[in-house]
Amino acid sequence: MSSELSISQKYLTKLGVEGEYLPTLESLKKLLFLHVTSIPFGNISSFLGDNVSMELSQIADKLLDQGREGYCLEQSTLTRTVLSELGYEAFNLLGRVYYQSQPIEAPIRTHLVTVVKLVDKLYLFDPSFGGTTPTAVLSLDKLGEIQNTPHEAFRFIDVKDSGVAESALTGVKIMLQAYIRDEWVNIYALDPEQKVSESDAVIANWYIATSPDSIFTQHLMLAAVTPDERINLSGTTVKIHGKNHSIKKELTSEDEFREYLEKYFKINTPQLNVALIFKKIINPAE
Repeated sequence: MSSELSISQKYLTKLGVEGEYLPTLESLKKLLFLHVTSIPFGNISSFLGDNVSMELSQIADKLLDQGREGYCLEQSTLTRTVLSELGYEAFNLLGRVYYQSQPIEAPIRTHLVTVVKLVDKLYLFDPSFGGTTPTAVLSLDKLGEIQNTPHEAFRFIDVKDSGVAESALTGVKIMLQAYIRDEWVNIYALDPEQKVSESDAVIANWYIATSPDSIFTQHLMLAAVTPDERINLSGTTVKIHGKNHSIKKELTSEDEFREYLEKYFKINTPQLNVALIFKKIINPAE
């Protein structure tokens, strides 16, 4: 058995998938939802200044064996490989992020996603955009059509209709939007025809994981989902959003912080120096 197949089997085991796997659209949809409810989004490594490897074996060890969190460059490198091993035609794209910003110049391409081609149709498989991760597979071919997920509704539109300055849309064609608080919000933009190589992802990861201008080196962010809720952490602030409720809580002690990492984000804390993480959040200058 090859090491690649071993990673695919570890992935399916982690997600609780048993029996023969058939590479269909229905299977892909189930796989994404199992992924987002099993593997948390997060940036503990880059926040602490640790190395964030783009080596597949190390990503698989971190996310599948150690029970850790990861951000898009790690998770989508893993999913592209796993989905290819499972029989899909899968490739990565790098997108520009426009969420909560109105740039006049094109932001750096930093968001890595996996796209699957099935019967000449393209589908977005993105398990790792933090608190706005699409929790269902989305069709890239349905421009303007609302696509529902277990959480928010999403849609793709032509970037020209996004309200973003043309000068900030270099090299992208379609914008993903989410319906949040009764309005359509820009998330990120892609060019479905611009496949990226592993070296492109390595460069994006270097910026995300090391630049002082990267939010991933300056602030701790975690995100998880359940079938009914989104659970997000920024620093020591936890927000839990359900369809009919919203809870905000400040974590005031290391023990409470550890409890939330384990209980809500499913992170295996014995692999971590939780005291160091909590201390850096409280006293970032030290």
